Amino acid sequence: MTETTQARRRLRPLVLALPLALSLAPALHAEDFVPEVVTAKETIDPGANVFVSQQQWIGAGSIAVFDQATLALKALLPTGSMHQMLISADGKSAFAQSSFPKRITYGPNEMVLTSYDVTTAKVGPEVVLPPKAAMALGYTPLLRQTADKKFVLVQNATPASSITVVDPAAGAVTQEIPTPGCWAIFAAPAGASFSTICGDGTFASYALSADGATAEKTVSKPVFDPEKDPIFIEGAQVGDMLYFVTYSGKLIGLKDSGAAIEKVSETDLVAGVEGGWAPGGYELLGANPAKGVLFLSMHPGATDGSHKAASKEVWAIELASGKVLARSEAEGLTSLVVTPGETPLVFGTSEEGKLFKFTVGDDFKLTKAGEAGLAGFAMQLSVVE
Repeated sequence: MTETTQARRRLRPLVLALPLALSLAPALHAEDFVPEVVTAKETIDPGANVFVSQQQWIGAGSIAVFDQATLALKALLPTGSMHQMLISADGKSAFAQSSFPKRITYGPNEMVLTSYDVTTAKVGPEVVLPPKAAMALGYTPLLRQTADKKFVLVQNATPASSITVVDPAAGAVTQEIPTPGCWAIFAAPAGASFSTICGDGTFASYALSADGATAEKTVSKPVFDPEKDPIFIEGAQVGDMLYFVTYSGKLIGLKDSGAAIEKVSETDLVAGVEGGWAPGGYELLGANPAKGVLFLSMHPGATDGSHKAASKEVWAIELASGKVLARSEAEGLTSLVVTPGETPLVFGTSEEGKLFKFTVGDDFKLTKAGEAGLAGFAMQLSVVE
């Protein structure tokens, strides 16, 4: 008998016993196995939030809810394609105006205004809109809520400009207001009125009726020169004042307390400043009402067409005087937002998909305090304290 044959005979009992051992193994360990149960929190974690619109043009997007203190992701509120974001003044509700194209690249496109409960991160009621809403990058003035919280206003472009008025409580569209030659929505500080920027340098204001079915229109005097120095459509509201910046770097203050917008101030922010500095970005400015300070994204070497350039610095500007209080290095921001309280924080996003947090010193200088990753076209932010 060869050594190989002897080895095979010695292994044969082990080979025969192996299937029996394997068959008994599940029974021996069945009591130890505990299947995992997937659960979800009833509510998101407490604390102040930063909302970032993660817009997508090739599919579904989302509204990301981050913790202001830690930048931890708390929730994702699902949206359709090319959505615009709106956060209520108390931060408890959110809205998204989204597109749901049936064939993606052609065919019918259902547009919907969706509501969300932020605390539970649950999708709420929705209203089907006329298929006219602007399909644009995320801009705060393209979706607004009136100060009395009764109506949501949707910017349309077909390409003719108009505004759809929605009553979310009734789940209905109340009217479509033609706004030829005008763009963007700025809710008045009280009631159910709003204004829009017009191509001749004026603002058109509309006062909605109690049911939202009609509106009275008033037009302001020209407040800027659209040919020589146009304004960015992003504005900052502090009380009954609206603040805008021009492409060349002028700060314009507008009073929004009457039937029509009134211009009350204009300051050249870059007069005497070397380097060809000018504002740039998308949501490029934000105000802190408690301190009366505006934070503005700026870039040097400005040229015709550089108005969407990312920041090299963020300037802090005293609203009452137009004085530049501080200049902070903050490279790559295309959008920013500022918390409204006594201890302001600045949050910004970049085209590279980053969310940044900055603390603000007593001298209004910014210090980077954290960052987080983002998805999609994250050009729109919102904060509530």
